[in-house]
Amino acid sequence: SVTLSHSYAVPIHYSKLGGNKKNILISLLLLFNIPLSLIRNIWGYLVLRVPQLLPVGVFFYDLGTKTIGRLSDEKERSFLASYLNIDRKKINSYNHHLSHAAAAYYASPFNRKKALVVTADGEGDLFSATVSIFNGTKYQVISKTRREQSLGYLYAYLTEFLGMKSNEHEYKVMGLAAYAKSEDVEKLYRRIEHIVKVDRKNFSFVTTLNMTDAKRYFRTYMQSIRFDILAGAFQLLLERRICEWIQYAVMRTRVQTVILSGGVFMNVKVNQKIAKLSEVKEVFVLPSCGDESSILGSSYLEYLQRNRGNKKQLHIPPIENIYWGPSFTNDDIKKVLKATRSYQKYTIQKVDAIDTFVAKLLADGHIVARLSGRMEFGARALGNRSILADPRNYLVVRRINELIKNRDFWMPFAASILQERESDYIKNPKHIRSPYMMMTFDCTEKGKNDLPAAIHQSDFTTRPQIVTREQNSSYYRVISEFEKLTGVGAVLNTSFNLHGYPIVLGPKEALETFEKSGLTHLVLENFLVVKRNRTKKKE
Repeated sequence: SVTLSHSYAVPIHYSKLGGNKKNILISLLLLFNIPLSLIRNIWGYLVLRVPQLLPVGVFFYDLGTKTIGRLSDEKERSFLASYLNIDRKKINSYNHHLSHAAAAYYASPFNRKKALVVTADGEGDLFSATVSIFNGTKYQVISKTRREQSLGYLYAYLTEFLGMKSNEHEYKVMGLAAYAKSEDVEKLYRRIEHIVKVDRKNFSFVTTLNMTDAKRYFRTYMQSIRFDILAGAFQLLLERRICEWIQYAVMRTRVQTVILSGGVFMNVKVNQKIAKLSEVKEVFVLPSCGDESSILGSSYLEYLQRNRGNKKQLHIPPIENIYWGPSFTNDDIKKVLKATRSYQKYTIQKVDAIDTFVAKLLADGHIVARLSGRMEFGARALGNRSILADPRNYLVVRRINELIKNRDFWMPFAASILQERESDYIKNPKHIRSPYMMMTFDCTEKGKNDLPAAIHQSDFTTRPQIVTREQNSSYYRVISEFEKLTGVGAVLNTSFNLHGYPIVLGPKEALETFEKSGLTHLVLENFLVVKRNRTKKKE
């Protein structure tokens, strides 16, 4: 059986599969994309000026989605059945937001109790946010917010307006927001707070403009405002409306266990605000909770559907970690080293106690790229495909950026912290688990002193990975050995990749990235690779 997280689209390559009437219809729609786009732009400006016209546009959009989208969905099923050589009836699809919600609930440690599951993103299957109650195998969607009221779209178009890539660089806007002066942020916030409100009765968002056309709002009303103030004011708007939304839902349902999913909740500062709410008792944020994880929810839903009559088979264990990718043996790595002629280019040695050796390199001030064990799923590097450094020295941030990352100057790096040292470095009164870097926490004074290179320099928060021996014994050992040498039970951790490229997969990609960067130390399982002809100055 193949499960899909359902979201309507019109894939161009499907129009080439045959000459029937459905394919011709899709091809004609694509052919006339330019004039249709022009009409769409004119309509967007009209709706911005006269919001009362919005229901007309919604009607025709829904009509088009139900017809063209259905054709596209059928095309997808047929294509997959043909490609996989399976019966088309084995391909099932599930609602976009329900897939988000199911992924988060059943992956969570709270999946055997009643929980409030909220989702928020740009859009999926016509909606941008939902509130549901999950309790074991039973669930009920109690609220939906339409795509036209999408907070995800608002933030995406803000990102684009600030000269960055929407659906990719929203995290940069979030990181920038903390640098704006609070009085300037509040002043702009008072100008924009009316555009999004929370419907207390229906637990949904209500907006004064069509958020799918929010780019026109920014171009018309937000010109000549400082970039950091814009980031700060709209981040504040997002935080306050999301928190207000969840507060009402918790108070009405009296369910204090809150589970979060959907792309909006990749915003770790929003998640911190939610965790601080007095109405919320416990929180779980699905790791890498954008669309990449919705297939997990579709699979859970399919499993429940297939085992509905067998109660003994219905319990789903929560995830223990997200090291779900491939791993590589020392023999695999040796073959790649030989094939890439790395022995001729670098100094390479096999080290038995490699974790202790890495800790010593870090304590001596070196920056080390590390490939070990199975690759992490999703957007966060959690030690196995990471660049590591000493968090005590803030100057290391500049060195990492110069060598490989080229991150924007305001963006912080993160910390991997031993579980036993968590209370030394972060404030976590509700004891919220943080193994996946999905939430920021305020730092303690010791955290500010010991981890200056792994915290945000404006608001002194950090986005920690709390490391346990059970989840990753090798990485835990690296940090423990580093602690023995320095007294600090944490290391700086950032993803092992060139700026704009994916995280490295295996030794081949790791060596290519190593070659193209200024890094000088690379660990591939038990192999230490060091560039030759280095100057005396460390990286």
